[in-house]
This record gives sequence, structure tokens and C-alpha cells, in this order.
Amino acid sequence: MHRAVLPALGMALSMALAAPAQAEDIIVTGKSLKQTEADLKACLERKCPPDEDIKATLAHAENLFVSGDYKNSRATLKDSLGRNRKHGEAFPVPVSDLLRANGRISEQMGEAKDFQLSVLDMRDTLKKGFGENDFRTLVAQIEVGDSRAKLGFSKDAERIYKDVEERALAAGQPRVASFSRLRQALYWRGQYDQTPNAYNLKNVQDRLDELIQRPLPESSDFTLAAEVIKAKVDRKAGDAGSTDALIKRFAERGGASRPILLYAEPIPRIDLDKDLPEGQPGLNTLNRLTALQGRNQWADVGFWIDANGHVTDIEALRTFGDKSWLKPVLANIAKRIYAPLKKDGGTAPGFYMIERYTLTARFEEITTGTRLRQREATPRIERIDLTPENYEAPSSKEAG
Repeated sequence: MHRAVLPALGMALSMALAAPAQAEDIIVTGKSLKQTEADLKACLERKCPPDEDIKATLAHAENLFVSGDYKNSRATLKDSLGRNRKHGEAFPVPVSDLLRANGRISEQMGEAKDFQLSVLDMRDTLKKGFGENDFRTLVAQIEVGDSRAKLGFSKDAERIYKDVEERALAAGQPRVASFSRLRQALYWRGQYDQTPNAYNLKNVQDRLDELIQRPLPESSDFTLAAEVIKAKVDRKAGDAGSTDALIKRFAERGGASRPILLYAEPIPRIDLDKDLPEGQPGLNTLNRLTALQGRNQWADVGFWIDANGHVTDIEALRTFGDKSWLKPVLANIAKRIYAPLKKDGGTAPGFYMIERYTLTARFEEITTGTRLRQREATPRIERIDLTPENYEAPSSKEAG
């Protein structure tokens, strides 16, 4: 059984971190692609209720995505939206999950406009169902901020995070407010990563110190998250002391029960003009219009995190398309530092992780004079966690 990957990234963070009571993710229960297809077909044939339709849709769309069939995964979600969008007022959570999933797969495929609109529609669905100050609506607004940041509108994102913090505090939602403060810290960390100057460093440190030194009620996990981010920022600034201190703290407590990433470098974007194989000509105008139409190459990468938090045995388990772009991904994973893990009688090798990486490029809003839509010239690498719930490594036969 793997994690729910399509509706989950925003939802997992929003509900597990910000909710006053923990909500459950939608989990696919290990059914085969053939079975989820049959389940969805049977549901539609008996004219099942919208929430059951959406549950079957998400299960099948996720299986399609994991199998590498991005196109039909998105088509399955689109078809379900056509049937169920109108039921948003009666079923706000299922319909918002459907919209979130559509946004997630659209993002993976470079469909930036659909990604943007899906996130906005998801927020609006929850707002109509629960009101503008419900924690689900407030956290959905944070997801809108996240989408603005991903699309390159970082100032919009910061403004949204600040607004949600103020509204959450006024509504008595300290966890949502802490979540928003953490997002503001991450915003400034992104600014510092791009421009590592004293001004950006001070801004990120001030926001992290607020979370660490002046935490809001019911927000201890956000304090830990801030400490982890602070360790990453300090390490980038040349100070590994906070990372070492965190590692020592986790070790003294007997280790973490789940993987906690303490340090990772960003994966550099690929520049086709610079990173083309030797002997391949550069991109002229026509090539630039068409070079990325066949992208959406992907790979599932597996690796162990040992008891000391070190990454070992990194390998590409499954790939689709050319694999040359994977080299910086594998090198990046090898440099990660995780918190020490709890030992199970001294025999457990650690946690086994599986991550899906997709090489894609967004379609640009540019008139080209042709009917061909144009993608960015610089591809981007998207990541989703596919780690099985039981953390068992696949056998060599399964990996092949």
C-alpha cells in the first residue's frame, strides 16, 4: 500500500498539521489498476452517489499516475469533475479533494493554468461549504499561496500567508496561524536560497525564531519544523552546528519514528541550451517550440535511510524515457541528512523510501503564431513521495 499522492500533498499538510483534530488522507488500498478501473465502472453503472464516485475516481486516477499513465490519470479526473463539480455545496470535502488531485496532476504535466485554477476552485468549494474562517478554508488559502509561489508570484504568496495568519489568529485557530508563519519562513528561505545576502538571512531567521522562541498554543510540531528549517539555513550559511545539535537531540531521544529530513540541497533546473548532450545542436526557434512536447519523462527512485540518518543504496527502480536527466537527482538524494531513526531491537535496517521524479516543463502563455502550445525552454523536475506504508524494499524482480 502506497501513500495517496494525488490529493494528498496539500491535504496531508493542511489537515495533519493545521487541523484542530487530525483528518485522514485518502489512501489507495493496494488494489490493482484493473480492479480500480472495474470499481469505477461499476460505480458509474449503478449511478453511485457523488462521494462514492469521487472516491473510486481518485483511487483509479492515482493508480494510473503511479503506473506512468499521466494522460489518462488526468482524463479520469477531468471526467469526474464534469460529473461532480456541481455537487460541491453538498460534498465540499470530496469535491475539493478531486480539484486538488486535478491540480496536482496538472502541475506534474506542466499545465500551469489548470493547476492555478484547480487550486482556486478547491479553495472556493471549501469556502462555500464551511465559511471563510473554517480551518479547512484557511488552509486551502495557504495552498493558494503555495501555488502562487510555485508559479513565480512570490510576493502574492507572502501577502496571502500574512493575511491567513491574521485571520486565523482572529478566529482562534493557532495551528493554522503557526502553519502560515511556517510558510512565511519558507518564503524567506526561498529568497535566501536565490539571493544569499544578510537581509534575506535576517528575515528568515527572524521568522524561524518567532516559531521557536514564541510558539503559539498547540504548535509544538511547528516548532520542530522551524528548528529543522533553521538547521538547513544555518548549514547553507556555513554553520553546521544546529544540524549537529538536532542530530544529537534525536539520538538522545532514541531516534525519530519517521524520516525527518534535516538537510537537502535544491535540485538544479536543467538548461537545455547548456545541458544538451555533446554534439547535439542548440535550440533554434522551431526546436524550442517542439523540443519539450514529448517530455513528462519520469523515474521512481528507491533508497534506504539507515539508523544514523544516512542515505544508502540509491537506485532507479522504474523509468520512462531517457535517463540522463536523473544524474543530478541521484547525486542530490545522496547528500541528504535525516534525523537518526529509532532502532527496532537493533535489527531494523532503517526506512525504505520511494520517490517519483518527473521531468516536465510548463506551457507558457505566449502567442507563437502557430497552433502549437509552447513550453518553457528550461525543464523542471517535480517530486512526489510514493513510499509504501510498510516501507519494504521491492525485490529485484519487482524493481525491474
